[in-house]
Amino acid sequence: MKQKMVMWLTAFVLLAGSLSAQETKNDARTERKRPDFAAMQLKQVLDALMFDDATAAKFTPVYQAYQKEMRECRLPRLKKKSNEMTDEEIAQEIERQFTQGRKVIDVKEKYYKEFKKILTMKQIREVYRLERFNMRRMGKEINRRQGMKPHPMPGMPFGKEMQKK
Repeated sequence: MKQKMVMWLTAFVLLAGSLSAQETKNDARTERKRPDFAAMQLKQVLDALMFDDATAAKFTPVYQAYQKEMRECRLPRLKKKSNEMTDEEIAQEIERQFTQGRKVIDVKEKYYKEFKKILTMKQIREVYRLERFNMRRMGKEINRRQGMKPHPMPGMPFGKEMQKK
């Protein structure tokens, strides 16, 4: 009986160790996804615009720098839910959003000037169109994974209310 107990305890310890190792593996895999997404975006742009090798060689480092600066402009997630925030915290958050918006515009203007040196206007428009497409697609995927449904605009009928009219 004692021998069976020791055997079960040993099996449990070994199993628990392998489970914790799997958890760390998932964290490392999550860390690798962001560069993969950036590389996927770059490949998508290069494929869509069908650059020759020389143009692709000039465009790639500029676009990667653009992606990096745009990522740095993102706001960190809120620590509190908006209904738990004080008026002062809400005001600070709104001002932070204004500052972040200015940073995004500055980065876009800076790289627009860089893109103009390499690309035609139609190609630049396509770069921005693909960027918007990817952001929308990513937002929809995040909402799908979180089980979120589309939210109506304030004051607008939605769902069953809309069907009644």
